[in-house]
Formats: sequence, C-alpha cells, structure tokens
Amino acid sequence: MKENSHTAVAATLYSISPYTVSPRLIRAVATVKEAAARCNGRLGYLGPVETEHLVLACKELRAKDDEAIARAFPIDAYQGGAGTSTNMAVNEWLASTASATAGEDGVTVDALDHANAHQSTNDVMPTALRLMMHDHLVELEHETEALQNALQSGEEEYEDVLKPARTQLREALVTTMGRQYATWSHAIGRDRWRCFKARERIREVNLGGTAIGTGAGAPRSYVLTVVQELQRIVDHPVCRAEHLGEATSNYDQVVEAMDVGRTLAVSLRRIASDIRLLSSGPHTAIGELKIPSLIEGSSIMAGKVNPVVPEAIIQISERVLSNIDLISRFASQGEMELNAFFPGIAHAVDESLVMLRRAVSSLRGYIERVEPDRSRCERGLRDGYSTAVALLPLITYREVNLLVDAARGQSLTLDRYLVDRGIVEREEAEELFHPRNLVSLGYNESLYAEIGSRITTALREHIAHLSDHPEDHR
Repeated sequence: MKENSHTAVAATLYSISPYTVSPRLIRAVATVKEAAARCNGRLGYLGPVETEHLVLACKELRAKDDEAIARAFPIDAYQGGAGTSTNMAVNEWLASTASATAGEDGVTVDALDHANAHQSTNDVMPTALRLMMHDHLVELEHETEALQNALQSGEEEYEDVLKPARTQLREALVTTMGRQYATWSHAIGRDRWRCFKARERIREVNLGGTAIGTGAGAPRSYVLTVVQELQRIVDHPVCRAEHLGEATSNYDQVVEAMDVGRTLAVSLRRIASDIRLLSSGPHTAIGELKIPSLIEGSSIMAGKVNPVVPEAIIQISERVLSNIDLISRFASQGEMELNAFFPGIAHAVDESLVMLRRAVSSLRGYIERVEPDRSRCERGLRDGYSTAVALLPLITYREVNLLVDAARGQSLTLDRYLVDRGIVEREEAEELFHPRNLVSLGYNESLYAEIGSRITTALREHIAHLSDHPEDHR
C-alpha cells in the first residue's frame, strides 16, 4: 500500500470504528471487476494483456482468505462517498497486482483507466452488495435446513413424551415434547423458504449504469452486455435492472430481502427463550429439558449449568433486529440519484447475515445435545391439573373449577380424587384422563357417548354436595 494511495489516505481518514470492510464484499467487488474487464476486453476497450492480467488479479483476490484481505484493505467499514474508498482500494490493488505480472510484457495497468474502465462506485458497489447477499443467503438456507432437520428429529423422537402445555407461563392443557419441537421446526422451515425467496429480490443489478444510471462515460455496447459477462462468472441468475437509475438510487429491495433476517432472528429468539424456560431450575422450576454442561456456569456456585448458548442466541437476535432497523433507516435516507450511506447498509447486511448463519449453526449443535427429562415431564402432569379439560364435555366450566379446587384442597390429582370418592371407576378414569386422548385432534365422541351419562350424573351429585358442604374443598 503506497503512502499516497487512495487506500492509505482512506485508512487514515476513516479510522473511526473498530470494523473494517467485509472481506466478502471485497471478493464480490473483485467479481464485478472481472466481469467489467472481460467485457471491456471483448469489446476492444482493453488490450489483451491488460485484460488477461486484470482477470488473473481478480481471481487472485477472490481466492485470498479473510485475514489476507483484511491486511490488504485496512479501511473502515463506515466511510463517506457511498463506498468510493472501497472501490478505489480494490482498483489500486488490482492495478498493482496486474502490473507486477504484466510488466514482463512492458504493460502497466492503471487503477482508473483500466481497473475502473467504464465503471463508477455507484454501479460497482450496489452490484457487489447483491452478489455478497446471495452467497450469504445460500449458506444461511443450508444452515436453516440443518437446524430444521435437527428439530424434526426431536419432533419425531419425543412425540411420546407427555407434558403440561403452558400459556401465560402457567400450566394449561396436555401436550408432548414432540409438539414443542414441532412449533420450532415449522417456524425454521418457513425461514428456510424465506432465504430461498429472498434471493429473487436481489437478482437485479445496476452494473453498467455508471454514476446515476444513465451509463454516462461508458459505451452502449458495454452497458448492454456487461451483466451478461457477470452471469458467466457467478453461479446464479443475475439480470440488468429495468431502470438503471432507479436501481442506483433505491435500496428497498435490499430492505425487503433482509426481512428474512428479521423473521429468522424472531424465530431464533423464541426458540432460545423456550429452551431457557423449559430447562429452568432444573430442580426448583420447570426442568423439563436437560441441557448440556458446556462451560462453568459460575465462578462461585459449583456445578451450576447455565443455558449459555440460548443466552448468546438471544443477544445475537437482538443485535440483528437492531441492524435491520438500521438498514431500513439508511435506505430511507437516500436523496435524488444516490444513497450516500451504502457503507453503513453493506456493513449491517454483512454483519447480520454472518451472525445469523453462525447462530443457526450454534443452535443446531446445541439442540442435538438437549433432551427431555421424562420423569420431570410425567411429574408435571401428575402434579398439575392439565387433564381437567377431559370433564368439559360432561359438565360446565364452573363445575369443573369446583372439582379442581376440591382436588387441590386434598392434594390429590383430579383422577385420583374422583376414583377415591367413587364418582368414576378406576378403569373409566384411566381411559377418560389418558393423556393420549387429550393430545389427539378433538375428543373421542364414542367414548363419551358410552360412559358419559352415568359419570355426568355422579359428577353433578358430588358437585351439589360440595356446594352444600364447602368445607370439603379443604
């Protein structure tokens, strides 16, 4: 990096945040530069030597790892000029690298006249952003698929683990741990689909539009064919925007595509929160999930196991939600023909998609080590009154409440209370209150038709007794 180069000046001028330009964005810019060089070479606007060595330099830059790119481009992620400094830094690196190899042929490659031929920051950088987003979304889709598969495995494996459901954090009806996993897997399945659909929103690029979408400074033949060259390099369909000026000025499609990050962050936060609650205690609270001991939970409380991964996931989700709001605000601040806040948009997009991908991967590995505490789930059903709904087809809501209060007053389960008082036979209670009947789709009408008449009479007689003798509640 030369002392008076644009790269060196920018590295000093924008030394503001602890973040540098994303290596993924740099690679995407190199891809755009390769397409431009190939197109200019094919049309005769670059000589064969300049074209060959620029293309080789672009490939070399794309092949570098993140650390090498960070060293070569020590530029703050937050910068003015709509990303001009990033574009110029890549131009300088490509020109220097190409000149080093082309020098044997007596050719010097220039950063502006050759590496930036017929281009502007304003069409290069938005195009590169969309290429970067596509690659992120492909990887994110693969990770969400793996998480969905892990959750579906739990859905199948734990369908026989009966437990209390909870609404407003209170015991409700009867459910299964498999159904709990199903609520998670279906949400992640929709997020996986959204990753796929989001890629459609970023197919259109403004490459060839130069500064404001008019293609000024570039030959028409280049403007009309440079995206075709880009299509030959990347492994997904891209197309020239119908209106290059509009595509240069607006970022609403990026905002729309990033909605996948918003919904996925919501899903991840929800799952992580559920795991924390279901594993809480574990001896003095819910404790229905057993979580792995991955790291010391306390510096003073020996043996404490904390839900550390879910806690990290919640923090990442909150950061992503904030980032996506930030992207929306930056996108709304474009004026007339350009949005000067491209650097902030690009950084927030990259950071969010990287964090989401890693969070999904981390949660998948964690989920695979989580398992239900079957005895705790059984105890929750035994100690709670989730099965009381089994009486609703026979008597009224208020009558069921009276029976529940009476059973609680005797510290008995509802089925035990009714059997002990001769209201129902043991066999009838086992069938009526079998949790499996309570998690099926609707109640068994044949069962209630068979035993309902006698039981209803006995229940109402006992309820009348309770009304006359309220001391029996205790």
